[in-house]
Amino acid sequence: MGKAAVFALGLVLFVLALPESARAQAKASAALDRDRVELGDTFTLRVLVSGVQVAPERVNFAAWQNQIPTDNIRSRSEWMRSGGQWVQRFTLLALDSATLSLPPLTVHLHLNGTIRTNPLQLTVTAPGASSDIRDMDSIRDIRREQALWYDHWPWGVGALLVIIVLGWYFRRRQRQAIPVPPAIPLAPPPPSAREVALEKLAALQREKPWLKPGGMPEYYATVSLIVREFLERQYDIPALESTTREIAGLLQGSNLPDAQRPTLDFLLQQADLVKYAETVPHKNFHEQVLEKAKQVVGAS
Repeated sequence: MGKAAVFALGLVLFVLALPESARAQAKASAALDRDRVELGDTFTLRVLVSGVQVAPERVNFAAWQNQIPTDNIRSRSEWMRSGGQWVQRFTLLALDSATLSLPPLTVHLHLNGTIRTNPLQLTVTAPGASSDIRDMDSIRDIRREQALWYDHWPWGVGALLVIIVLGWYFRRRQRQAIPVPPAIPLAPPPPSAREVALEKLAALQREKPWLKPGGMPEYYATVSLIVREFLERQYDIPALESTTREIAGLLQGSNLPDAQRPTLDFLLQQADLVKYAETVPHKNFHEQVLEKAKQVVGAS
């Protein structure tokens, strides 16, 4: 057997002797929860990375900027370990009706490495126009994603660590006297749902986005989103995933003042008409919508 053959055989045996983690190659993939959505709907993107031991740094959306701006990313999760993969979820908003060919996204790995996902196809359709809000009950078809046990494993690990630390603390305290630590000032409580909503509405009033070219539909969509987020936090209902009529039913029995219920229904219906039926309200109505939203939030 020649020297070249001996060297090649040795190289193969060396590679086979490596642990699996050393031979693994980082790969990334992207998947949508559905490939067809209606204008104004949200949808979920999952980015999965395998072959790495440390969580990736971030996902770069620059390749999608012309089709889905970064402002349309409504939420993103932390990187979660699922089996042998790292998973991050994004909630995005579709505001342009078109068939989108979305190029691969770049995932930045630990220590400055990068990998790319697969391309995706997404069709955004415009809902049928209607002057009666009752005809649009079926527009929103957002389903709450089923929770999986491994989505909550960090909480279980954290609780176990707390129990271990508390056991060690009390056991040590029994053996020796522990000086009383100085009082630690309490952190201020987080802002309430009402304070957050009023602050966002005040920012809208300062910016006046309805005066910008093409800004009116996004303005009404933003007002509706702020009010729905407030209702979801204040009354513990899935307002972001429900239609206007479903929200009215979910608020039955809540402590929302009866005097504000017609105002809330009218506000959400007008926002839906602008978003989905492309209705153009009178220019004097834009700030009135903002005031009605403040009334609903402030009186709740």
